[in-house]
Amino acid sequence: MGGFNETIEKLKSEIAGHIATLKANEAWAQVEKIYRALGTIEELAEVPRTSLADLFGFAEASSTAFVRPGEFIGMEALNAAKLYLEKRKSEAASLDEIVEAITKGGANTVSRDVLRTSLGRSTWDVVKAPDQELYQLIKFAPHVKRGKKKSGQAEREEVQAAVPASEPSAEEVSKV
Repeated sequence: MGGFNETIEKLKSEIAGHIATLKANEAWAQVEKIYRALGTIEELAEVPRTSLADLFGFAEASSTAFVRPGEFIGMEALNAAKLYLEKRKSEAASLDEIVEAITKGGANTVSRDVLRTSLGRSTWDVVKAPDQELYQLIKFAPHVKRGKKKSGQAEREEVQAAVPASEPSAEEVSKV
């Protein structure tokens, strides 16, 4: 194991040298400025902060999405699960992985079965692999087709048409 530690330290040192070179570049100062602004806006919007690893594409190279402790504090489990799936992009996640991630992130806890049911019912946003507890956001599965969502107006009109008026109009009374 001692050989690994030495190699790790050498690689870290080499990376630090390259980072120093990048930081000396004027473009890096602009990246830092924009990144701080992004962080402020994300904080105001009460959404998880985007890591530099995400922006540089390092997170995509990993097989799992990194979840910071406390990242999902105060969020409902289903919303935290969807946010976790968003971080994974096109890579599906097992129910166990989702439960572990949202627990680490501090989301409001629900049982595994409740989360499974919630994800399964969230058909506009989530797709489930047949006969498996494997989930992915529908937007990353373009081959899976869903019907179109109805506009809010169309839904309201359907509800209004389905609910009879409480009092008949004068015209309806005169016909009786």
